[in-house]
Amino acid sequence: MKKIAFATILMLVTSVVATSAAADRAVDKTDNVKLIKNIPYAGGSDITFQGRYVYFGQLGQEGGVRILDASGKIPKEVAFLKCPGSQNDVAIVRPGLLALGYHSGQCGGAPGAGVRLIDVSNPKKPHFLSSVELPGGAHTLTVYPGMDLIYASPGGLANGGGVEQILDASDPNNLKVAATFKPNPTGCHDITFARAPDERMLGFCAGGGEVSIWDVTAELKPVVIAHGFTPSFFPHAAVPTPDGEYLVMTDEAFGVHDCMGGPTGSVWVFDIRTPEVPVMVGHWGPQRGAAPVGTIATDWCTAHNLNFVGKTRQAVISWYTGGTSVVDFSNPTLPKEVAYFMPDDADVWSAYFFDGRIWVNDLKRGIDVLQVKGLKTRS
Repeated sequence: MKKIAFATILMLVTSVVATSAAADRAVDKTDNVKLIKNIPYAGGSDITFQGRYVYFGQLGQEGGVRILDASGKIPKEVAFLKCPGSQNDVAIVRPGLLALGYHSGQCGGAPGAGVRLIDVSNPKKPHFLSSVELPGGAHTLTVYPGMDLIYASPGGLANGGGVEQILDASDPNNLKVAATFKPNPTGCHDITFARAPDERMLGFCAGGGEVSIWDVTAELKPVVIAHGFTPSFFPHAAVPTPDGEYLVMTDEAFGVHDCMGGPTGSVWVFDIRTPEVPVMVGHWGPQRGAAPVGTIATDWCTAHNLNFVGKTRQAVISWYTGGTSVVDFSNPTLPKEVAYFMPDDADVWSAYFFDGRIWVNDLKRGIDVLQVKGLKTRS
């Protein structure tokens, strides 16, 4: 073996140290966050979960659904079902049945706009079942709890005439429209369902320039019981705390870019203990510097998707270029960030807590799996 000069060894060591330092500088994060796994690709969209599997939507010409087995120490990708298209929002309808929503799609049959059902009873061998065409397609999908009903939201931008399509998936080989509902002129961008303390099933619609609350105890006949409340630029999602007392709304202020320090693009908190009369009580946005300025979606720094950690008031929130935050809403008037992960190339569409970890779907980075030390997961 040839001898290596000391100067060469020193150069190699210096290069490794410099590379390591550069990698450290590439991610701004709190000390309690650890990156467990990254799976690189472009076009990460939404995420859904069932059993030990995690389903990642991917939009674009190389898009489709990526399926990860989350049971091991290091998550493992077990399947990819290619389905080029825009949006590619995902939702588990029931165990073994996945729904995919899109504004345009090129798989599982003729190109179109709508929702497809996918058999994932064997997650390693997913395959297409039926589909339904919808005016303008579907932007987000929300499954009515305990039933094979999918609310397909047009996006809150007047797509499809702003009409919510309520789909019956009880026969997976024959997906069909069961009912329609028009809550406002442009429809919902996103919907969340939750059981109220008084046992009513409530729906929370962000869209049409406002948040509205519905009584959806009759699953095919929503009734609006409150609307018109929001201080934000563009309400994206509205998610109640697990105890049903407060509502956290995200502001997807596309084109404004000021979530890093400004009120636009942040999260807002409402007291909904009387859901017919919501009262704003708090507001929070990250304070880590100036957001990138640009003219396309990938420069946005705004609040986007969120979910809560178990039955706690800790929420995982995605911020596009602002990365991923864990924010504690225990005191809804003074929310507090307890962890964050913000790579230099972050463009986070979705970030959710599931099975002890945070799962991130990023438009530029693909999948990041994070472990947060001390994250409360009270069930």
